[in-house]
Amino acid sequence: MSPQKLNILFLCSWYPNPENQSNGLFIKRHAQAISLFHQVTIIFVKSIPHIHQETITKYEDGDFKEYCVYYPKIKLNIPLIGNFLKLALFKKKYQKAIQQFSGLQNFDVIHVNTIFPAAIPALYAIKKWPKAKLFITEHWSGYYPEDGNYKGWYLNSITQKLVHKAEKIFVISENLKNQMIKHHLYGDYYKINNVVDTSVFKPTDAATTDIGTLKILHVSSMVNREKNISGIIEIAKQLTFQNFSFKLHIIGENREEMGYYKKTIKNYNLENKIEFLGYKTADEIAYQMNQSDVFLLFSHFEGMPVVLLESMACGLPVISTQVGEVNQMVKPSMGIILKTNTIEEAVDEIQNFKRELYSSPEEMHRHIEKNYGLQAVGNVLSELYLNT
Repeated sequence: MSPQKLNILFLCSWYPNPENQSNGLFIKRHAQAISLFHQVTIIFVKSIPHIHQETITKYEDGDFKEYCVYYPKIKLNIPLIGNFLKLALFKKKYQKAIQQFSGLQNFDVIHVNTIFPAAIPALYAIKKWPKAKLFITEHWSGYYPEDGNYKGWYLNSITQKLVHKAEKIFVISENLKNQMIKHHLYGDYYKINNVVDTSVFKPTDAATTDIGTLKILHVSSMVNREKNISGIIEIAKQLTFQNFSFKLHIIGENREEMGYYKKTIKNYNLENKIEFLGYKTADEIAYQMNQSDVFLLFSHFEGMPVVLLESMACGLPVISTQVGEVNQMVKPSMGIILKTNTIEEAVDEIQNFKRELYSSPEEMHRHIEKNYGLQAVGNVLSELYLNT
């Protein structure tokens, strides 16, 4: 292997899995981008409900190697003992996977993607390959005061320990960096872009119907405290009151809150205005984006929402609250950033939306590919590995 081609180990807290195919997809995209320049081995371990024995999946494509281990969840309803046993089993399974899938190779870089719980096996990997440089990419919103889940002695301790050892900490928003520093997580931070697969998310000549009806699209995890689905439903309610002609499609899965959403829609008599499409693959999402007139994001907080990038890569203008990196992501020629983040403002912008005021789909696609495509982001990360 040439000195310039590094051997990189990706240890992930999140990754697409049988329980959630979209979980950590942005981490997989980063790995794919890096594999254009270096050899990347991804190891991911997760407990999965409703399985009875350990399952291993392997995928190799040139310099991209992926190994995932799934094992049955521990069913114990005693909080402290249950949590201890779960973490102990996770550590054991992850260490075994590292031993099994690393073989005799040495790694030049250990890259942890979302600190907890991958920090647990990462500390083992650092000892196994003491000459490897440690990099971290953090995506988690738990540091934000709106989320507030960064708490507890163990989480704080292991996060501090890993951050202290890292050469660089990659974040996808300036706000995330600032919130981590407020928690005394000091280090060498660098903001990187999320990745869009522009071979999938691209403009097409998809035929549309319902001329005169604005087709609005929303795609997310549908977690209300973050994605504000109840706010989106309220926007639909106000548009209906004002006799505005629209159809809202919502893509995503959230079994815990779906009942509440459907009940609210029924109470508002919006069954003919809002349609839940459930989980969709990347190709299916790209198709829906090409069938739509505008994408709506009404989140309370975000980092660098990939769905906005994917929408713009398809040539679909966006309307978004002013959260995370949205100000840097959405150019005036590619969409609208709300100034007040209110329902009234969103309703007004939707009613006055005109597609012809924005860049052509081809221009939007070229901009996203240049700044967020696999080659572009992979090249940036490669340079950071080599020059740190």
